[in-house]
Amino acid sequence: MKRITAIIFILCCFNAMSLYAETTAMLLDIAENAYEKNLGYGSVSLYDDIGGISANPSIIPNINSINGSFTYMNYLDNFNMFYGNFIYPNIKNFNILGRFGYFFMPSETDVETGEELNYSEFFFGLGTGYHFFDRKLSVGAILNFYTASIANESGGTLFADLGASYPIKLPVVPSHKIIFGLSLLNLGPGVDFIDDGNSEQSPLPASLNLGIQYIYDYDYKLFAGLKKYFSYEEFLFSLGGEINLLNTIFLRAAIIEGADRIVKYNIGIGFDLNYTDYHFMVDYVFLPIEGMDPSSVITLSFKFPLTEKKKEEIKKEEKNWENMWTSE
Repeated sequence: MKRITAIIFILCCFNAMSLYAETTAMLLDIAENAYEKNLGYGSVSLYDDIGGISANPSIIPNINSINGSFTYMNYLDNFNMFYGNFIYPNIKNFNILGRFGYFFMPSETDVETGEELNYSEFFFGLGTGYHFFDRKLSVGAILNFYTASIANESGGTLFADLGASYPIKLPVVPSHKIIFGLSLLNLGPGVDFIDDGNSEQSPLPASLNLGIQYIYDYDYKLFAGLKKYFSYEEFLFSLGGEINLLNTIFLRAAIIEGADRIVKYNIGIGFDLNYTDYHFMVDYVFLPIEGMDPSSVITLSFKFPLTEKKKEEIKKEEKNWENMWTSE
């Protein structure tokens, strides 16, 4: 397991955020799209954007569209991550959620032993989100399968993500809104790595996440978030913001306090290109890491409208569902 320790130490340094030198589940701590990563821990309060799935499975975007995104992240030309997610609006106030991630580094040969060293992680999850009280309160859950391989050792496990969010419109200024988000992430038994019949367990980066978002006329957004790893005593904190220019260009920045009081500054930009009801978004975030070459994340997202027939089916099912609950 010394090979694992060495590789994970390097990965922790690159990420500069993870608290888990004792775990291999790095992908679960960094699998985010560019929008979400740019906002830090406050992304748990995104609520109505597909970017929030990995931080909070309770999000409820436009129920009349199919949402999806694909993300690529590069660390120092050696470590690569592919991440994707989607939301399909279902009936009876439910949404179907899905996500997947793949993280790997190119194989290298150990100069001392001549062994081929490789590192990869993969996960896939499916879940659902449900909203109450005319889309006021939302809850969600995703069940995930995770597997990792390091040199000759491999293992896998199941884990769950749980979340809830609640938006409040300010009575004095209805165009202003406050959104609260709460999530429990990476809840699972850990990964048992097996090598030549020997087993060693590596824990998952389980955490509690709290976030708040303030929306000012949808032109300005402020985010604040707290993160508490279950195996770490202190809370971690972040502040971020977004400026909307003509509903086409979005400027974002955040200050994020990570492990051992390491402070990161993320800056990013997004573009929303739309044609009738079709939206195509491009988001980019620049991740400077002290003492190392910077990293970057790019995300391509889309929103496709449902057919009119499907929209009518959803409206009909939602009304039947509401009538069932309001009847005696």
